[in-house]
Amino acid sequence: MKKAVLLLMVLWVAVLAACTNKEKEGTMVYQLEYQLPDSLRSYADYLPKQSTIYFKGDSVVSIHGTDAESTTMITHKPTDYLLCLLKSGFKRYQVLYTKEDQAHELPDMSKYEFIKGPATKKIANYNAQQYIVKDKFSGDTTSAWFTHDIAVPPSFLTTMFKPELGVPLLFSISQNGMVTKTTLKEIRFEPVPAGVFSAPADYKKLTPQQLNEMPVGD
Repeated sequence: MKKAVLLLMVLWVAVLAACTNKEKEGTMVYQLEYQLPDSLRSYADYLPKQSTIYFKGDSVVSIHGTDAESTTMITHKPTDYLLCLLKSGFKRYQVLYTKEDQAHELPDMSKYEFIKGPATKKIANYNAQQYIVKDKFSGDTTSAWFTHDIAVPPSFLTTMFKPELGVPLLFSISQNGMVTKTTLKEIRFEPVPAGVFSAPADYKKLTPQQLNEMPVGD
């Protein structure tokens, strides 16, 4: 009898370990809104209104845009891997960014101070904690909201935030005079599409420098 009980305990521990080690995967959808300076207002219709993010383990892909025009960022945080896929009409490009290259592509968050605020609220059915985000140079402030209800790997959209803050649910980032407000709409824990973390064979390889030197419209 004791042997049978011991065997059942061993089997139960094995089942729990299998469940615990199973990689989390799923889909996140963020809504994107913009505040544009007058010089950029004419581009408003071309900016993506939604970002779809697929994650599995530490691999994450962020897709901004539509089937016809899109920017896809494939990341693997532990190895500082970042591959950008650009699609516009019949044109297809892939650009691999080194860790040094990435420093020029991400917002500089060192100029901001994050102060835990007094407010909490629900965003996409998750408990969100307010943080006051203060620009150390101008003194301007805004609010960002994070949750510890869930744990998902950072995407290119959220990798600039410190992980101890939690999963970003709502935040605004200012870059080159344009403010982008990002709000989580939903998270679904489900299998991700096959092949989503790799570049299709028909995407032409470019370096970051070649992409930057490419004439507008190419």
